[in-house]
Amino acid sequence: MAYEKPEENYLTEPAVRTIPDEDVIRHRPQWFREALAAPHESRRLTVDGTSIHYLYWGNGDTNRPGLLFVHGNGAHAHWFSFIAPLLTQHFNVASMDLGGMGDSDWRMDYSRDTFAREIGEVALAAGLGPKPVIVGHSFGAFVSLIAAKHYGEQLGGLILCDFTVRPADDAHEWFLNGPERRATKIYNSFDEAKSRFRLAPLQPCANGFILDYIGPLSLREVKAGETRGKRTFEESGWTWKFDHSIFNGLRMGSDHAGIYANLACKGATMFGLESKDYEPEKLDFLRRLAPEKPAFTIPGAQHHIMLDQPQAFATAVGAVMAQWHAEGALG
Repeated sequence: MAYEKPEENYLTEPAVRTIPDEDVIRHRPQWFREALAAPHESRRLTVDGTSIHYLYWGNGDTNRPGLLFVHGNGAHAHWFSFIAPLLTQHFNVASMDLGGMGDSDWRMDYSRDTFAREIGEVALAAGLGPKPVIVGHSFGAFVSLIAAKHYGEQLGGLILCDFTVRPADDAHEWFLNGPERRATKIYNSFDEAKSRFRLAPLQPCANGFILDYIGPLSLREVKAGETRGKRTFEESGWTWKFDHSIFNGLRMGSDHAGIYANLACKGATMFGLESKDYEPEKLDFLRRLAPEKPAFTIPGAQHHIMLDQPQAFATAVGAVMAQWHAEGALG
C-alpha cells in the first residue's frame, strides 16, 4: 500500500513502534537477491473485459500443487516476488495484481464480486494444480474470502493474512460511508515520487531493502490526456499505480463469518503478533467458529507480515500447504 500523504481512515492510525534509522537494513541479503533472480513469467488474463496481470513461478507441470498470492489495498504482485521463490521447490506459485492496481487495467466500476472473479479465474488459469490455494493479505484477504465463497469447490484452500473475520453484529465497513478518495498526486520526477512511498497502515519496517524494492514498482509514468478507468490525467509525471476511485462506496458486507465457517475448501488465518489488527479475542472467535481451521500468529510481524518476517511468512504458508497436500485437499 502506498500513499503520498496518509489519508484519515482506518488504514492510517499512527504507528505505535519506531525503529532507529541505524537499525533499518538497507543491504540486500543473499536470500533476497537469489529470490529476485529466480526465473518467472509475466502473464495476463482477461476477466470481465479487463486485463489482469499476474506473475508465475514454477516448473510448468500444471498438476503440481500451487498457490496464488493476493496483495492488499494499493499494493501489487511484486510484494510477493521475494516470497514466491522460497516455495517453488514444492509448489507452483503465482502473484496477481488486482484490477485497478499494479499492472492490471482499471475498471469503470469495482465491487467485491468483480475482485472475487479476478482472483478465482487467475487461480484456475495459472497452472496451480487441480485445486489451487489462495493466500490473501489484508484487503486482498477480504476479496479472497469472497472468491472462496464462489469458487470453493474448485479450490484446495484459503489462507487469510491479517484480516479479521468478524461476526455479523460486529461487521466493519472500511469504505462504504467514508469520504471519497482524492486523486493520487502527480509528481514531476520519479525520484520525488519514490521518496513519498509509505506503508498503509503506517508502520515502521526494519527490512528497508524490501521497501526500497517495492516502492519504485508502485509507480507509473502518465501523460497529460491519458485515460485510465474513470480518470483522465491532466498533467504528465509520475504517480501511484492504483486507481483512487476503487474504494469509493465499496461494500464489504456482514456475511464474512458465515462464508468462512462454511467454505467448501480448507481454511486458515494468520496474524502478525504485533499487528494492530491482531486481537486475541477475535482469534478465539475464529477457533470457535471453525475449529477445524487453524488460526495462528507470526512473532515479530506487524500488519505487513511478508515485509516484517518474510522467511517466517513463507515457512508458515508452506507448512499449511504441506499439511493440506498430505490430506489430499490439493487434488
